[in-house]
Amino acid sequence: MHNVDVLGRVKREIASQLAPQLGVQVERLIAVMEYPPRDQIGDLAIPLPALGVKGQVSLTLNSSYVRSYSQDGPFLNVKLREDAIFREIFSSIGEDYGLDKVERPMRIVVEHTSANPIHPLHIGHLRNAIIGDALVRLTRARGHAVTARFYVNDSGRQVAILIYGLSKLGYPDPPAGEKKDQWAGVIYAMTNIILEIRAISEELKGTTEEEYREKVTKRDELVALAAEIRSRNPPFFDRIAEGIKNEEDPEAKIAEIIRKYEEGDPETRKIVRKYVDMVLDGFRESLGKLRTEFDHFDYESDLLWSGEVRSILRNALSSQARIEYKGTQALDLNRYMDEETRRELRIPEGLEIPPLVLMRADGTTLYTLRDIAYTIRKFVSPKADLVINVIAEQQTVPQIQLRAALYILGYPDLARNLIHYSYSMVTLQGMKMSGRLGRYISLDEVYERVRQAVLEKMKEKGDGEGVDKIVNGAIRYAILSVSADKPITFNIGRVTNFEENSGPYLQYTYVRAYNILSKYGGRIDVNGVSYEDLVNEKRKLLFIIAKFPETFRNAADNLEPELLTSYLRQLSDVFNVWYDKERVIQEPDEGKRMTRLNLVKGVETVLRNGLKVLGIDSLTKM
Repeated sequence: MHNVDVLGRVKREIASQLAPQLGVQVERLIAVMEYPPRDQIGDLAIPLPALGVKGQVSLTLNSSYVRSYSQDGPFLNVKLREDAIFREIFSSIGEDYGLDKVERPMRIVVEHTSANPIHPLHIGHLRNAIIGDALVRLTRARGHAVTARFYVNDSGRQVAILIYGLSKLGYPDPPAGEKKDQWAGVIYAMTNIILEIRAISEELKGTTEEEYREKVTKRDELVALAAEIRSRNPPFFDRIAEGIKNEEDPEAKIAEIIRKYEEGDPETRKIVRKYVDMVLDGFRESLGKLRTEFDHFDYESDLLWSGEVRSILRNALSSQARIEYKGTQALDLNRYMDEETRRELRIPEGLEIPPLVLMRADGTTLYTLRDIAYTIRKFVSPKADLVINVIAEQQTVPQIQLRAALYILGYPDLARNLIHYSYSMVTLQGMKMSGRLGRYISLDEVYERVRQAVLEKMKEKGDGEGVDKIVNGAIRYAILSVSADKPITFNIGRVTNFEENSGPYLQYTYVRAYNILSKYGGRIDVNGVSYEDLVNEKRKLLFIIAKFPETFRNAADNLEPELLTSYLRQLSDVFNVWYDKERVIQEPDEGKRMTRLNLVKGVETVLRNGLKVLGIDSLTKM
């Protein structure tokens, strides 16, 4: 009985009585039910035209939950009995209230963050990590078996550039006390910018006057940036620059690192893994501050060495969809799928999917081919029913290519059950970012800035306990309160607002509810409550508490954590308005006191469970 969903039961009872009278299915009637925008209209509304019903109808509804019902234009509005709803919830509310489990659990893989191991995680990865972790927590709380995975892209050009730069320095170790990913990020940015300046200087030979002016301007910009990056470690910069200057063909050396690592050359393997793992240690440290963990770190190189990528390549090269494209082999992803298949794979109508290039001219494989092998591994090893890739919206076309290629290569079920969870950009006011040029706001910097803002607020409030939990709550809420497809501009003042619409605001509301209950300390039951006291904000609170199971289900099943953050904010707003107006423990009337204590218990339970699912700590003092 702990997870009683009263409103769900009420909706079903009403639908079961009205569906035969309206000549529709019960489930369809439940699906169209709405909550009116104003309490005065009713607690539930049924838009009759949505069921194909026009004009005035005569209906009979007889339920112990229903106070009254009436047709107002196209809507049938139903007013519920707050005493019946109250009794039902508070006679059986338990610690896990609202966290409804699915009847048929699935095995789900959520792959998220998966940043290139060459520099620290930055503010863009922050959104990926928090959304990914929230999806893991939501689906787990719903009862699914969920695995969180991080894809380590350790065999691409970017890692090879980092290793090439390190080779010019004699493969040093980071100094004690310096964060490993930040140290590697500086070396990567130095190497990259020196290579870019060299490449553009080469291009200047034999250009037209107009092209020359354009390229010189670009080179001047890069030189100015190089001076900025050099200032972070002049001896390192100068040694890398000197080493590259004396190299006849740096690009050939980088290509050789890629080739040797792909082939599993023992020495190259040892060096690359050492530095990649150093950067991953830095990632773990940063993500630990945000309470984000992974079950598996999957190395791209393992897919190459195990033969999984080669096997996919053989399959692709013998496919009827294979074509010659720009001097290499590719898959034609348009010809072998009908319209229905494209719909099933969520491919936009009319989109011409670019061919999937299988390998470079030198025979090394490309990342989308490796993605196919990795996707198959994600499905097969845990026998997953669903794989969710949390990847930025810029990867929409490669993700469509991935689903189409899986379908064409004989994995239609995997293609259907692969979800691209797309998210939009996140920026910090006034900052443009570029990892390859060493320009980014790292996740650690964002965390530190939010931490300083919280400490300032705590000084005002006179208490510094639980700072890191408040920082985590502030950052998580700021990311999760915005729908993933909308861009975010991160505003630290707004993120750390204790008064409204923020993580700390929800945590502060929880503290208030918790403290009322701990001060009271007595038994709270439903006997002797005063139902007449359920007016205004208290009636509103009751119905918000009643909506928690449904809100949680929708957030988890539709993968929309923002539904839950919005709901918890509304609950907090109504609770705070009421609490500032009326007494609870000091209320002299015993019936009213018990009514109010039950409501506070409901708010405390829902906030604790809701925050936990979002990865936000509920504090007991603040």
